[in-house]
Amino acid sequence: MMQTNRFWKFVFFTLVATLFLMAGILSFLWQQLTAEEIQALSYIAVKDGVIITSLVLIFAFVIFIGLQIIYLTYIKPLKKICAEAEVIYSTNPSHRIKITGNRDFKRLFTVINDFADMFENLNKTITEQVLTARKETEKERNLLAAIMSELPHGVIICNRNGRILLFNSLAKKTFTPDSGIGRSEIFLGLGRSVFHLFDKALIAHAIEEIEERLNTPGQSVASYFITPIHTGQLISTEAIPVLDPENRMTGFILAFQDITDEMNLYDMTHEKLISLKKDLTVQVEQIRDLLNRSDLKFHDIPSIRQDVMKMLDLWPHQYEEVSETLLDAIATRIPLTRHLLKDFLSGLKQKVKDLYDIHLNLSMIDEESNMLADTYSFSTALIFLFQNLSEMIHTREFNLSSFQNNGFIIFEISWQTPLLEKHRIETLLHQRVNSLPSLFYILKQNKALFQILCDSHGSSSRINIVAKAESKMPLKEKHQSPVITGSRPEFYDLDLFRTDEEDSDLWNTELKQITYTVFDTETTGLNPDGGDEIISLAAVRIVNNRIVYQDIFEELVDPKRDIPMESYRIHGISYEMVTGKKDIRTILPAFRDYAAETVFMGHNIAFDMKMFKVKEELTGIKFLNPVLDTLLLSAILHPIHDHHDMESIAERLGINIIGRHTALGDAIATAEIFLKLLPLLNSNGVLTLRDAVKASKKTYYARLKY
Repeated sequence: MMQTNRFWKFVFFTLVATLFLMAGILSFLWQQLTAEEIQALSYIAVKDGVIITSLVLIFAFVIFIGLQIIYLTYIKPLKKICAEAEVIYSTNPSHRIKITGNRDFKRLFTVINDFADMFENLNKTITEQVLTARKETEKERNLLAAIMSELPHGVIICNRNGRILLFNSLAKKTFTPDSGIGRSEIFLGLGRSVFHLFDKALIAHAIEEIEERLNTPGQSVASYFITPIHTGQLISTEAIPVLDPENRMTGFILAFQDITDEMNLYDMTHEKLISLKKDLTVQVEQIRDLLNRSDLKFHDIPSIRQDVMKMLDLWPHQYEEVSETLLDAIATRIPLTRHLLKDFLSGLKQKVKDLYDIHLNLSMIDEESNMLADTYSFSTALIFLFQNLSEMIHTREFNLSSFQNNGFIIFEISWQTPLLEKHRIETLLHQRVNSLPSLFYILKQNKALFQILCDSHGSSSRINIVAKAESKMPLKEKHQSPVITGSRPEFYDLDLFRTDEEDSDLWNTELKQITYTVFDTETTGLNPDGGDEIISLAAVRIVNNRIVYQDIFEELVDPKRDIPMESYRIHGISYEMVTGKKDIRTILPAFRDYAAETVFMGHNIAFDMKMFKVKEELTGIKFLNPVLDTLLLSAILHPIHDHHDMESIAERLGINIIGRHTALGDAIATAEIFLKLLPLLNSNGVLTLRDAVKASKKTYYARLKY
């Protein structure tokens, strides 16, 4: 359909104005005529009415043909010059204007194409020079990439808001160990939030700790914590701040390693030592019984008995020393850090009060004592303990005393009546503490003991927790300096450091700064309401104005029905290929997680969104992401063109589509098309998401419904 344009609007309003003017003139002249003249004109009109009408229609037709010739000869070529020239210098230097129009325009097109040849050659020359210059730094970049890839630690770099800017291969292996392409429930990728991988409260605590240490000169600015992840592994993590030249925190680095094996070794060694202690105790008792037999009559038995008893009495003590030393050696890799006891208890008191309205009566003998612990897990464990004790005994007040004794900090927790039976308190040791392991395991990680002090009836109103004040073997305390972004060359594009999401308004965000999920579907047919189903869903992300080809989503879907031959001829997906695959109820929740917090992008995306819409009741998934359509964006920029299908747009923009009519191939092609259209949109005043959506609604294609 020919779209309305300014030329035809001008013609229409000009003709209307001319008709009104002529009607006014004729009305004036009619009023000046005499009765005889009016009668004569009426006679002529009746007699020659057909001829007059024919002449008027012929005249109108001649005018229309003349206007059409003017439009095709002068107006349309002029509009085409603007659209085509913009494509040449903005997106596709290889594009050329086809020679059409009158002689003057053909000559102008030839001149523009000649300049385009010069521009393309110049562009190639500049590109070659840039590539030559880049070769000088290629070795250094490759070396850094190899180092990052092969570091013994997993590394994830994030901006201040937790958006992932960089990660190495070990990080990907840790968080997606067995996943194929697009088959991970936990998506690790550029621009994604790190809070999908780590507990947000844990990161927030680390940042708070870092900011406190940044204000204290001479302290290590890193923060350490231990946490389980979705794979079941236990990782030890070091959070290091990234500072700008003004010493403001713009991001952070998470360097982590898997300590699951170390903790398993710790458990196994501990269990073996406990078993050894039991065996030694049994053996000691057996030897005691043997030596105390009454039938021994040798004269030297008393002295032998005395010596043996002395040695046996030393065994348990020797075991305790060896056991403690061995466990200390095994646990040296657990990053316990020193904290002022006074600050730790003050913070604990405030958190318990804020969270559960529980009051702690603090008593500290030595306020300057230091303790060794992972403060996040240790404080979380104590808060968990107070919460559950409060529910058991129905009280909101506890006494918490602390003192140092022989290298240990003893936390004495007590309360008024009622007393609690010992076994009820012990049940708390095996309960999980929020997203952390059990209370017993957390105390073990922090090298702390849990003691229940009971009366003669096995009841208690006092618990002691014994934590480390100092280590007999020095801990491997890491001291990392903050990374200053202006102090070293940039080998990676970390532009996301400059984003400020807290104050951002997505609708007023520039198109270049938005993260997009570009997707496409293949279906059994073109009638969503008539029972056609999705059989393939694929997507790729655009982050910071670049396509992230490593972060893709691609799934075949079992439609639970047949695939018509006419559909198979288009996409090549047969019934056998999808039978037994995941169905739409499994795929859409995973795709929702993949596309979270992004803007949807597609070509003729209204059809794909309709396919999702009809599945809302079945899956419970409702997509509320903002949507952009490359078909509508092309129509905004090139209304002079009649064709806005993917192939036509790609040809204009110089894009080679690989894998047409496959979901992933079309998604990637759509992403490439959008990035080519983006400079044209900006130059035409379409800068933000709001601008793009508003302009899209004005196009003819926006009226299409599915």
